[in-house]
Amino acid sequence: MAITSWKPLRLSLLAVTLGGVLLVAGKLVFYPSDGNTQATPFEFPESVPLADWKLHKSAVLEIKDTSGLKAARKYEYQKNSMALEIEMRYAVNTIGDVEGLMKGHTILKSYPGKLALANTQGVGFHGILQQKNRVYLSSCINPRGSATVTSQQFRYNRNTRDWQPNRILFWLLGRGNIQDRRCLWTQMSVPLDKTTPEDAKKILENAWVSWYEWWQPRFPEP
Repeated sequence: MAITSWKPLRLSLLAVTLGGVLLVAGKLVFYPSDGNTQATPFEFPESVPLADWKLHKSAVLEIKDTSGLKAARKYEYQKNSMALEIEMRYAVNTIGDVEGLMKGHTILKSYPGKLALANTQGVGFHGILQQKNRVYLSSCINPRGSATVTSQQFRYNRNTRDWQPNRILFWLLGRGNIQDRRCLWTQMSVPLDKTTPEDAKKILENAWVSWYEWWQPRFPEP
């Protein structure tokens, strides 16, 4: 009886040992060690197409090394007499709190009120804010799952979308966490000197859908 009872344990130990051997072999083959477990360096492209809009100019935005942001760029588009500004920031190790990001890293550091949340089918959540003479749309494009605004939405995506074999292997090989806490934080805005707040909201939401559809499949590699 004693010998029989040890068989399942021996099989488990053999399975664990074999799994370790395979992981080490996989690391050597697919992920040669270079001592670097940081996110792959990323730079925003100089030009990004946006349906019905013409790119006027773009420029790199300055960021602080300790801000949790790894890259940033501002794009300016024009359509007829309307100007659209888009600021993109690559956030790592974030909790996905868009309001917190807006207060910490943009001119909206002391804006009153809360973002008005909205949900677009096939895209996800975004927030709308009117301040003085501009209307803003802000959201986080996630590596997996739909776009999010709150930390709760972002955490839900991580808990439901990141537990995949490739992410688990990524973690086992020591290249990062299972949960992919990165996002492409997007902030769009248009002035109110030539349109109403309601029309400005529609302009931003239409541009946002096109912007999201271009960026989501091009999310940076970890």
